[in-house]
Amino acid sequence: MPTDRNQLLTVADVLNVTGFKSRTTLYRRARSGSFPCPCHIGAGKIRWRSGDVEDWLNALQQRRY
Repeated sequence: MPTDRNQLLTVADVLNVTGFKSRTTLYRRARSGSFPCPCHIGAGKIRWRSGDVEDWLNALQQRRY
């Protein structure tokens, strides 16, 4: 993860960090509210704030065996 919490991540960056396999999964989760919503920065470009993604990752429950 980038050190700057306000850095904007592309779809490819978010897929890489989260491990999601497809853009469809990413957008579906954002629409349902189970993943942070992206920011529209104009000209059809969409980005996620790295801080939002980092907070989401930290909020995931650890699996206990």
